[in-house]
Amino acid sequence: MLKILNIMYLNLFVICLIFFTSIATEKLNDCNRCKVLSDSFKNWLQKTARGKHEGGDAAWEEAKLKSYSRSEMRLVEIQEGLCSDVKKHQGQCYALAEEVEHLLEQWWIHEDPNSQDVFAWLCVNTLRYCCPKNHYGITCAPCPKDEYNNICGGRGECDGEGTRQGNGTCICNRGFTGKYCESCAENFYSVDKESCKPCHKACDGCRGEGAAACRLCKPGWQLESGACNDINECTNINICKSHQFCINWEGSYACKNCDDTCKTCKGEGLANCTSCESNHMLWGGKCLDEALKQQIFSSALKKLGLYVFLILAASLMYQRMKAVSSLTVLLIGIIIYFSEKESILYIFNVL
Repeated sequence: MLKILNIMYLNLFVICLIFFTSIATEKLNDCNRCKVLSDSFKNWLQKTARGKHEGGDAAWEEAKLKSYSRSEMRLVEIQEGLCSDVKKHQGQCYALAEEVEHLLEQWWIHEDPNSQDVFAWLCVNTLRYCCPKNHYGITCAPCPKDEYNNICGGRGECDGEGTRQGNGTCICNRGFTGKYCESCAENFYSVDKESCKPCHKACDGCRGEGAAACRLCKPGWQLESGACNDINECTNINICKSHQFCINWEGSYACKNCDDTCKTCKGEGLANCTSCESNHMLWGGKCLDEALKQQIFSSALKKLGLYVFLILAASLMYQRMKAVSSLTVLLIGIIIYFSEKESILYIFNVL
């Protein structure tokens, strides 16, 4: 049991290691890299927002009548902390920060952070890695809107939204389809204009809820009494090969191999045999090989000889000593009981 638990823990550790390694090495596209960087910049912009100079050349800054909020000192503080707060993709953030350091300095000197967002200035307008919200593609075209001015009807998202990629088609939420995600998808039915629910698993298209609302039945199901019901394929005795047994599932079935000791079987394991190979004997659903069969047979003959001897001995004793005959019969019964009990336990242990 301990060995099994150790194997399980080892497998879990390997899965976690692969998962977190894949996250760490995942390559971000240019837009997402820029977004990670700009989010970190905004975070440090907020962290360094204080109303006075602290340390360094603070006196010199005040002498020049420069506000700390737009000072070179504050920019240095931001750049020193930049990307250190990023949990995922930190290496990619540092790489881009080094590439665009001069651009961030340019934004800091010439733009007003209260009116010009660093993400929009750097990622959308300058580097052209991203698009504004609800726009997509190389030219940042607007995403499709329905008659109510909702992007993809409010039931999906625009392909490439916010990036310089994609074709702008609507990627609909589960259960919806159409240019603006206005219709229910195949094997879904409409409850109201805002929701589509899945058909019953037996249905190949439906008008509503349940197996009785199916338009057609899927393979593995059949129409009975107005509803699609499971076909029990296992009633066909030839559905599986001779050395297999059938398991019926809803809408399907499976053929599993019998235990190696069985010729044919009715289920899994070595106790569900229905027939055996020529050199084996069927015993309580199990196939016994020739050696074990001879062992059991030999044991039975020995016990038979013992019982015959005891009966003859009891008969002679009865003729000579009738007074102790009852005690003799009781003693023989006890011997037979424990002999049979030991034999049965032995057979079960062997099987």
